[in-house]
Amino acid sequence: MLRSGIALFLITGMMISVNGCSQENSASDDQSTYKPRVKPTEVEVATTRYQPIQTEIKFTGSLLPRRMTRVGSDVEGVVAEIPQIGAKVDVVVDGKHYSEQLGILYGQAIGKGELLVRLDTREEEVALRIAEAKLQKAKADLTNLKAWERPEEINRLNALREEAIARLEQSKQNFQRMEQLHQRKAISSSEFEKAVTEVSTAKATVAAADAVLAKAQAGPTHEEIEIQKALVAQAAAEVEQCRLVIDKAQIKAPYDGVVTAFHVEVGDRVSPNGDPVAEIMDLRFLIAEIAVPEANISNVHLQDRATVQVAGVQKPVTGLVVAVNDMVDPQTRTFSVRIAIDNESRKYKAGQFANVHLIFGDEKSERLAIPSRAIVLIEGTPHVFRVNGNQVESTPIELGLANDSMTEVVQGLSTGDLIVVDDPNLLADEMMISIKNSVADVASR
Repeated sequence: MLRSGIALFLITGMMISVNGCSQENSASDDQSTYKPRVKPTEVEVATTRYQPIQTEIKFTGSLLPRRMTRVGSDVEGVVAEIPQIGAKVDVVVDGKHYSEQLGILYGQAIGKGELLVRLDTREEEVALRIAEAKLQKAKADLTNLKAWERPEEINRLNALREEAIARLEQSKQNFQRMEQLHQRKAISSSEFEKAVTEVSTAKATVAAADAVLAKAQAGPTHEEIEIQKALVAQAAAEVEQCRLVIDKAQIKAPYDGVVTAFHVEVGDRVSPNGDPVAEIMDLRFLIAEIAVPEANISNVHLQDRATVQVAGVQKPVTGLVVAVNDMVDPQTRTFSVRIAIDNESRKYKAGQFANVHLIFGDEKSERLAIPSRAIVLIEGTPHVFRVNGNQVESTPIELGLANDSMTEVVQGLSTGDLIVVDDPNLLADEMMISIKNSVADVASR
């Protein structure tokens, strides 16, 4: 009986063991073919479409003068005078009265052509008088040359010629007499040769008188007149040069402006290669120079309006784009842009900081735009998740203008694309989604 019970127990245990193994294998097979059911992520989407975009971007710059000139001296000399056109000091301090008319100082408004400095020109004035005297003589010589010989001078030359002819006739007669006497050996050979010489000399004298008279009657040659004209022009140039030196000794303001620095006093020596005498700025207009990134430079045009907020001044002022550099700064990848503001009242100062607000885009020009919150950065590149059936796919895009709510898409999307706007940071490529906003809502976005 005992053996029969043990056998029955072993058989029963073996059956249980076999059944258990069979159940474990079945469970393992079910796990290998099991696919968990994933619940789609609910998202909010929007449709890409064309619409106007305007954005205002703030830039920081410094105010520059319309123009600034370092006024120097073109000639060397000693400062003889500085006009006393500055403020007049008339005060009483500790019972003592002080009164003085100041010269030119920084902050002094000055007009075009007003005298800044006068140099000592006494030596140049002497040289001018000498040059003027030389010019007068050259002109007088030219006048005499053109007038040539007066009638009374012609008569005098005719008389000299007649006298020379008479002497020639006398010398010929004397020669004939001497020749007869020489043939009779009544005179010596030396006396005869003297008579021959007198005839030759008389002939030469007549020839010279004829030449002088002919020249006097013919007048000056063209070459002689041109030479004298050249001497007159040379003398006139010397006079002009002396006057120019004296004029340059009067150092004047080149335009209406404000003196921002004055460096000389009476007695100082100045020279063309020395330090400037003064610095002048034209502050009727000031220029705010800013650096615009190359991504935005195509939207900046001449005569565009801007809002300029100057440091220390509460009320902003309207500015105008007057220059756009065509050359990019290779280090910052920005373009220099200048915005002019009116400063006729000298309310603003050169060098002040200013914030310039430029508006990009206009209400008439439409751009392909998406809500800015739909954009995510993946490895530093802007992406959106575009809806493809019941999944999303990450799509890289190139951005353009942007404001607080909308951003232009330059490349990567087409009009009518569905993109996820809430919340794209929680998504991954090919994730299952379900759209929670209605089609009407999507179309109206």
